[in-house]
Amino acid sequence: MQWQAIRKSRIVPLALIGLLLPIGSSTAADLVKKGSRKTVDQQLAESEARVRILQERVDRLESRLNAMTPELRAQSVPSAGRQPASAQSSPPATQVQSAAATSPSSTVRSAPGTFEVDEAAAQRALERTLTQSGALLLRAGTFELTPSLNYSRSEQSSQVLATIVNPQTGSPALVLANQATLRNEFTPRLDMRMGLPSNSQLEISLPYQYVRSRQTSTLGTETSDSANGLGDLSVGIAKTLTREKAWQPDIIGRLNYNFGTGRQQDASIILGSGYRQLQAEVVALKRQDPLAFTASASYAKVFEKDGIKPGDATILSLGAVLAASPATSLQLAFSQIYRQKQEQNGIKIAGSDQTYGVISLGASSVLSRDMTLVTQFGIGVGRDAPRYNIGIALPILFR
Repeated sequence: MQWQAIRKSRIVPLALIGLLLPIGSSTAADLVKKGSRKTVDQQLAESEARVRILQERVDRLESRLNAMTPELRAQSVPSAGRQPASAQSSPPATQVQSAAATSPSSTVRSAPGTFEVDEAAAQRALERTLTQSGALLLRAGTFELTPSLNYSRSEQSSQVLATIVNPQTGSPALVLANQATLRNEFTPRLDMRMGLPSNSQLEISLPYQYVRSRQTSTLGTETSDSANGLGDLSVGIAKTLTREKAWQPDIIGRLNYNFGTGRQQDASIILGSGYRQLQAEVVALKRQDPLAFTASASYAKVFEKDGIKPGDATILSLGAVLAASPATSLQLAFSQIYRQKQEQNGIKIAGSDQTYGVISLGASSVLSRDMTLVTQFGIGVGRDAPRYNIGIALPILFR
């Protein structure tokens, strides 16, 4: 065994000491007879120096063996000496337990008192996060089902004309009042992704909307209402256009069509669905492990319905994903949204255009080999932006 090799290596300097001391003694006797005491001291000092060097080498070898993992120790045994057949067939129980506790996927070993980093799990968390953000496609033959729930809160104020009655004269009058609209929107959604040949991917999404709105004015009036309905079914196709090479990033092209199957309005609340839409997007991905940087640009063309045409939308996004160990990744992104003016019967409505940004913070954690928990929190930037939104998703991968 390796420890027998170490003992043999310790015997070497001791044997040298035993050999050198008699030689040194006989040499000293001869030199004393010749009156050369100074030469004897020099040779003894040189012998002691050689012994110290050999001892330091043995100590270094022992420290290296102690720092080795059980697998590396087992590989180093043949080089130190042959084990008996009985020892090879029946290893100590402690060595078996250490080898069983060591994960083959953990390529980074930590010192006692700290946790072990599973790089494979961290890599999975990073890739699953990139897949959810649309920057990475599934392999051909794999299928992913993602149930999710998103909550969004928006607060907007506007000036409206209101009719009041003069208590003295009893006649109505028009006044300008400030009105605040508070909107809470819950959107459960089911997404499906399927990896196709030729580095492509099929994408299908179906949301459901539940909205509760409350309006208050400076005149003391308050109204509230709720609405719900099925959202728009959308189908898309994505394909990897170029692969990362040197400075060149991965580039993915995506084309998505919204069928406009949802409800436009329920009661007095506008849901915003029911309009056909064609969206084109380009996504770039550059990896510098454990970091991945993403950038995307998309343009959505909205088609007219019943004389009303919502404005086309342009979205620019920048993001970064960090693979944090073990099995967790963190995400930071910023999106800039610009929506053109709405049109009614071919006439653009003044003040209906919107420009705002959203800062997103997210985290993904691998729950099992094929299941990941994704959470996200967004903060609106700008007058037209939602105050904040919270999302949670549970992607399930089928191989």
